[in-house]
Amino acid sequence: MPSDIESSEFFYKSNPQSRMPSRILIVCDATKDRNNHEFMKMIHDIRMRGGILNPGDSIRVFGVLHKVLHPMGYNMGVAPENFLGATHARAVEEEVSKKVDMYTGMLQYSAEECEGERVDIEVKITAGTPLRKVIIDEVATSNAAWVIFDRPLRKELRNCLKHIPCKVALVLDNFSLQIFEHEYSGKETEHFDSKQFYSLSKRVPLPPVSDNDNEQSVNTINYHGSMTSKEISDMASSIWLSSFTANSNEQSIVSQNETRPYPQQEESGNTRQILNNYAPMFQNQRRRSSRNRSSDVPDLCIGCGLKTELDSVRYSYSEIQLATNDFSSDNLLGEGGYGLVYKGQLKDGQHIAAKVRKEASTQGFSEFHSEIFILSFARHKNIVMLLGYCCKENLNILVYEYICNKSLDWHLFDNANKVLEWHQRHAIAIGTAKGLRFLHEECRGSPIIHRDMRPSNILLTHDFVPMLGDFGLAKWKSDEDEIQTRILGTLGYLAPEYAENGIVSVRTDVYSFGVVLIQLISGRKAVDSKREGQQSSLRQWALPLIERLALHELVDPRLGESYSTYELYSMAKTAYLCLQTDPVNRPSMAEVLRLLEGEMDHLIHLTKQFLPHYM
Repeated sequence: MPSDIESSEFFYKSNPQSRMPSRILIVCDATKDRNNHEFMKMIHDIRMRGGILNPGDSIRVFGVLHKVLHPMGYNMGVAPENFLGATHARAVEEEVSKKVDMYTGMLQYSAEECEGERVDIEVKITAGTPLRKVIIDEVATSNAAWVIFDRPLRKELRNCLKHIPCKVALVLDNFSLQIFEHEYSGKETEHFDSKQFYSLSKRVPLPPVSDNDNEQSVNTINYHGSMTSKEISDMASSIWLSSFTANSNEQSIVSQNETRPYPQQEESGNTRQILNNYAPMFQNQRRRSSRNRSSDVPDLCIGCGLKTELDSVRYSYSEIQLATNDFSSDNLLGEGGYGLVYKGQLKDGQHIAAKVRKEASTQGFSEFHSEIFILSFARHKNIVMLLGYCCKENLNILVYEYICNKSLDWHLFDNANKVLEWHQRHAIAIGTAKGLRFLHEECRGSPIIHRDMRPSNILLTHDFVPMLGDFGLAKWKSDEDEIQTRILGTLGYLAPEYAENGIVSVRTDVYSFGVVLIQLISGRKAVDSKREGQQSSLRQWALPLIERLALHELVDPRLGESYSTYELYSMAKTAYLCLQTDPVNRPSMAEVLRLLEGEMDHLIHLTKQFLPHYM
């Protein structure tokens, strides 16, 4: 991969003096979740690939918002007749404005990268339907030299292709580009009667330069490329050893008034740069006990108004002791492999779940620090956030945000008063898949393997938003595809290669997720000793039913007929692929998510690839 300097030289050498600036149009589905890492990788590949972007060109990231949340609380297509009245129209305009601000914020790093090549980036969000027609209208009016479709728009690309007079490419799952050869008749682009409700555009500004790096929080650290597992391990070791040996139990890693240097070592320029880039993650900007909670802290749960902080700090033992009422048994939430978990409330009102390590736990001092380090990278709406930690002598405590509505395990198996509805189960499956995809494919540094994916580790808000928790077994994925480790986890969820040989990869999480999918469909436990023979094992009972497409026998009988046949089919076939014995035949979590969200073309492709005898 060429450096930024080399790529800049390439742009200038390949550009004729007489060339007119062009526009590159990147088309996105604005109803889908985005993150800055995806945008950064996408634009980086466009920059690195010859023949697309030249000095003086402009990039327009065009998002189509074809569905919004209606003020009455349900999703519906964006069309003027659906949003009559000033209040409804204002709701659409506010959603468009929010998306524009969100996109410009996520694209600031890319704008900084493009500045040296005199390339501007602009965001434009249009609310309208149908999606295909809005895209074609924008292509016609923007006079683009290239139209690049984002990954979720494969189907729309095929439908739009013959109407696009310029060059076309598709962003693939690895963020590289697939160039499409297509014939265009040369006639004027056909005009479609699209219903565009509202449109807003904004130039992406360069990121502000902070005068004080110590004020940078975990959430605003710039990503400067992937690190190898060895670099991560070396960095973590040096940081933890220096900070924990130099500070007393009641001190933060780095005080407010001074920055403690890292141990003096013979280290390369790369290692030193990595430490400089990631050092703010281990600096406490201020003591939590001496600050007031901001009024604009985001809601964690709309249902009960629970909020959470965004930065992680080191707590004193006395703070946690006071918050949990001296670790009262009344506040005991449960006990896991890591230790006891207590509910608590800090002085500032923040609700917490404090995990206290068992004295005889297999997780030692280094593993405790490893978990803190891993969790500092895991910031996603479907992942339980680490708020901080506490160390006192041989006592290690992890402090998480408190998730208010118990676990998926409780709602599936213990809540006799209310059956989890089908739409909730389907939403939980998708949200959990998004959390796992983030850990495997989008997390800074290296992929994270959860290793204990099961319903009791999927916590829920009152809005039934799923959040992955219990990272006591989580591991960075090594540079190799697979690693061997001691067997940990839960019976019934362990992939064969893990249970038999201790081999761990991201595909072991995919297998466990397949078991969870079957549980969401059936309401059955992974292993049920009360059932006889083959029915005691969820996998052995479910797979033959899926093979015969006897999916009605798979559904939780408590649901009756209250389920979507289409969603049932996609969930069952996705689970079948996840539960393949050979890990090579299991889909990635990105593929899993696309299947669950209804991309049937991708399901057919995977089925042909892995299960040809079912086609």
